[in-house]
Amino acid sequence: MATYKIPLHGLKLPLKGNEEDEWQELSGQKSGEWCTCDVPIGPMIPNKLQEADANDFRQLKGAAASIPHSHFQLTSLHSTAFLSSFGFFGPHKMRSMVSSTSAKGIAAIVGVGPKLGRSIARKFAHEGYTVAILARDLGRLSRFADEIAREEKAQVFAIRIDCSDPRSVREAFEGVLSLGFVEVLVYNAYQSVSWHPTNFTDIKIDSFEKSLAVSSIGAFLCVQKVLPGMVERGKGTILFTGCSASLNGIAGFSELCCGKFALRALSQCLAREFQPLGVHVAHVIIDGVIGSPRGASASQRELVGELQQSGGVGGEVGAVMMMDPDALAQTYWHLHVQDRTAWTQEIDLRPSITTFY
Repeated sequence: MATYKIPLHGLKLPLKGNEEDEWQELSGQKSGEWCTCDVPIGPMIPNKLQEADANDFRQLKGAAASIPHSHFQLTSLHSTAFLSSFGFFGPHKMRSMVSSTSAKGIAAIVGVGPKLGRSIARKFAHEGYTVAILARDLGRLSRFADEIAREEKAQVFAIRIDCSDPRSVREAFEGVLSLGFVEVLVYNAYQSVSWHPTNFTDIKIDSFEKSLAVSSIGAFLCVQKVLPGMVERGKGTILFTGCSASLNGIAGFSELCCGKFALRALSQCLAREFQPLGVHVAHVIIDGVIGSPRGASASQRELVGELQQSGGVGGEVGAVMMMDPDALAQTYWHLHVQDRTAWTQEIDLRPSITTFY
């Protein structure tokens, strides 16, 4: 059980008697001011950040503090994990919501952005899985979680993670594992790089290490958290997202290629060691540029366009046939449901009009 820091944006109602003194002792500030307090957190997860009221404060004082109220948004004591839940049960059904997790287990999708990660999460939610989505940008991630939960009538949990930080990975997966057995892990995280080649002598060591950490070390850490449960149950699926840089060294892209080479090697090693124990490990090579889903709303397409212009999802790439992330997500689902007599270890996907590497 970890300890988390709850931000409270003051109190809407006045405190009675000595409660003001208790509040100041707890928070170090007067009521009505921004403050934080530490509480233990188990599997009971709140979902919205609002102003606290006096009743919320009274709830925090006693044993109920281990079951935080839905008015609170949790961030970790070290600001590396952030848990938020969204579902159709409503804020006061959190206990039943968590305890009634689908018998299928949890699908944890690491590296969820507006394209492939979101489409994979939506697909698994559509198929009846409780989904945990993880990424660095919690604000955007929470919007995705809310959207998927609403559209698919599913339980979706948004968890902040920095895959380059081992402590962040550990704390994030404490939250994931508190939801139940992780049956599916999709590692889709990557370090954004420029589409323009970088001279090898211009690459900074910290940038190179960050790329390695996100592409491969983060995957190593995430797998270590979920693999024991999969082996114990004799089932589970681990899927890694690669790209053309996973197969060939590309001049000017040393950072990307080294990280993706390592991820592919990790995938092959895990498959040979753990597939006999019932864990399906596959590496998905995306040989192309991913666009927005064909069925995306105007606002979703606008978000993707803004991110492309800012370099957040690859920047300008010219006139190419874009890959539909919803179509790609179908392949991730297919890999998960393959019969054990015919498991795929590696698959490459590309649009019909492309240059083969």
